[in-house]
Amino acid sequence: MKDATPQPDYDMAGAYLKALGRESSHCEACGREVDGNDLDTFIIALLEANVFTAENHVVLCRRCEKRDGWREAVRKKRAEEKPLPPTSLRGKAQNLPHILKDYLTDPTARFLFARRFGVLALLLVGILLFIPPVAAVVGTLFISPNTGMQWFDQSITTITGIRNTSISTLAWAFTGLFGIVYFAHIAERERNDPTGWAGEWNPPKWYALAVYTVIGLYGAVVLILVAVGDAPAGRRFGAQILWFVGSLGIAYQIKDALRLDLVRMVWEPRRELWEFPTRYGFVLALTAVAVGPLASLPTLTTPLLAALTPTVSTAYIIARMPHDRVFRDKCIAAQDRLLDIFRIRDNDDN
Repeated sequence: MKDATPQPDYDMAGAYLKALGRESSHCEACGREVDGNDLDTFIIALLEANVFTAENHVVLCRRCEKRDGWREAVRKKRAEEKPLPPTSLRGKAQNLPHILKDYLTDPTARFLFARRFGVLALLLVGILLFIPPVAAVVGTLFISPNTGMQWFDQSITTITGIRNTSISTLAWAFTGLFGIVYFAHIAERERNDPTGWAGEWNPPKWYALAVYTVIGLYGAVVLILVAVGDAPAGRRFGAQILWFVGSLGIAYQIKDALRLDLVRMVWEPRRELWEFPTRYGFVLALTAVAVGPLASLPTLTTPLLAALTPTVSTAYIIARMPHDRVFRDKCIAAQDRLLDIFRIRDNDDN
């Protein structure tokens, strides 16, 4: 297999046998029969990169292995063989738990984080709506019917009081909830995608990351200087624009930079330890810029939060430098070239 470093509990032999048994030793792309005991006639490949499940393994003949469109052929075949969903009301009701399970747990599903965030939000709303009747039942059963009604009214009053909560408090509550769900999402994705990816032509992503880091770091430093009074307040707006552009670029590029470094074996960082603080730090700072810091925090909190994302990105670039042989060789070659230029000039002067 071309994909490296499967997850620790990956049973390669079991996955291979399940794939061969599922396809009855036939190429899943073209249907040609292969000899399950002869490795020269077939190969086991991954349909989705770095997803180490038995269902994701594909049996290919040696001819289809070299074909560019085998993934599309396999997906089309599986879509045609997939049983049609039930049309009756009873069948839909029986199939609903399976649909929900696939919708919430499929590690390859797109927009999986948005789905889970939405489910968590609905769950919280459901809990809030469930509190009043529970309070009424508990009060009625264990104390008295009047107490049950009082608890019901009190819980309704408390819940409706959320409408009077300030925008700042709601924004920070939403940001905190977002951070919890996003960290869980990144940790799970790290388990399901332990390596990385690279196409046929992928320039080093950290080059762009370095450019965004310089832009975002400059904007954050100016914001700090304005906050402490060492720079005129008129520079705040321009600094916020620079910080926003730089930090947004960092949040976008950090994932690709990490995955490309992993697949090219430049070094082996823990992705969640770099990706989470850069992306979530941007969200924290954006909340602070939009609604201001919490009342219990000083005003300097906003520029310090703005510096978080470019600072982590700077640390990432510095940490990877000693491991990047290609960049080091380019620096040495550039140094030798400069020395040659200086030698030529010295000879011309003499």
